[in-house]
Amino acid sequence: MSDARVARRYVHGFLGILDAGRIDAVEAALDRFDNLLHVSPDVTAVLYHPTVSRLKKQAMVRALAADAPPELIRFLCHVIEKKREHILKILNVEFKSAADHARGIVRGRVSSAAALRPDQQERLTAALSAALDRQVKLEAHIDAGLLAGMQVVVGSYAIDGSLKNRLARLHKYLLEETAQLKPVA
Repeated sequence: MSDARVARRYVHGFLGILDAGRIDAVEAALDRFDNLLHVSPDVTAVLYHPTVSRLKKQAMVRALAADAPPELIRFLCHVIEKKREHILKILNVEFKSAADHARGIVRGRVSSAAALRPDQQERLTAALSAALDRQVKLEAHIDAGLLAGMQVVVGSYAIDGSLKNRLARLHKYLLEETAQLKPVA
């Protein structure tokens, strides 16, 4: 089973027992812990080292996440107890995704040829939220290669309204049409 699937299962089990009012505090603490894993290679090396005992790893997690909610500390220690330390590096991403799903939020990405004005981004977010019947949070990016228009990806939905894609489709269509033409003798 892939690390992402294992992490997803652990996170869903954890969210199942977690109080809904504690999700934000746990998410913030997990962000800090994840940042620590990415910033300090020494911490990661110890946590992932096979000869370091689980008790030492758990003690290390308790010390590093001392300000975290007790539910999170118990969860991280449980992950270590089950010899699943390798999923610690992706727990934060999986937790954010599952927590957003529990809150009714779906995240998306909009790429546009030019920066969207705040009112345009708000209208796009409102339209997508209404169409999907979920709260949408968009992350905006600029991609000059699109020439004009935008590409929107939300969950498993993709909308490509870029000039680059339209020109590519027109090019393909013209090639297919000209290939069907019979030569004039």
